Amino acid sequence: MQRFTYFTLLTLITLSNFARADGLADLKNALARLQGTGHLSAELETVTERTRGEDEDKKITKGQVKVWLEDDSQGLQVLYSKEVLSLMETEARLKAEDEDAQTQTLNAIDGINATDLHAMLSASSSLLRNIDQASFVDETAVEEDGQALRLLRFNLPMEFFLKDKEIRGYVKKFAATYNIWIDSKGYPTKSRVEFNGKGRAYIFFKITASGSRQTQYQVIDDRLVIVRSEEQNENTSTFGYFSRSGVNTLKIHAGETKNTLAAN
Repeated sequence: MQRFTYFTLLTLITLSNFARADGLADLKNALARLQGTGHLSAELETVTERTRGEDEDKKITKGQVKVWLEDDSQGLQVLYSKEVLSLMETEARLKAEDEDAQTQTLNAIDGINATDLHAMLSASSSLLRNIDQASFVDETAVEEDGQALRLLRFNLPMEFFLKDKEIRGYVKKFAATYNIWIDSKGYPTKSRVEFNGKGRAYIFFKITASGSRQTQYQVIDDRLVIVRSEEQNENTSTFGYFSRSGVNTLKIHAGETKNTLAAN
């Protein structure tokens, strides 16, 4: 009887661990399939806001722009309309006359880079790298907007956010979570990263930081695309308060909307 109980318990634990791994395996298999490089056209709108200081010392810098993206096996192109180019020229003149002038187009353009654009239009590779760095916690069945989903929870190490080893040495407290929602095929529908930490350098410098990033995905033919991402970060240090928020929205060209929509 004792042997039977021990064997039964061991079997249940093994089956439980196997079941927990199903969602993660399905996600990795789905991402491995979604590595397409076919032609894709889309309009990207990026909106940003930065706040530095508080009360009467508060300074807010905003940014907003729309650009056109073309991506295929030959590479990635970013196309700026004549209207955007004209705004950039006007704002450059204003900035030369007044360094405090509001230049929303230039501010937003400065935040656009090839690394982030590639991650938006070919999201599978970066998502696989994120998973490889994360520690799997568990899987839960959930329902959102009438759709049955699976929520995969992970923990993220400090190295995921801070690449500099010396800077990591100043961090005294840190925690980060990574949640990914997947459908019945293992396709990711959205993800959310949250972190917070505290650090101290030398005697006088202290910092408290926190942030989050929520991402919505869409499967188009054989590639995974980020169609919306929202990011918020803030920190308070010996030198004051700083926050940043941003929203990137991708609108796929009408001729390429025969896809699997990842519901939010």
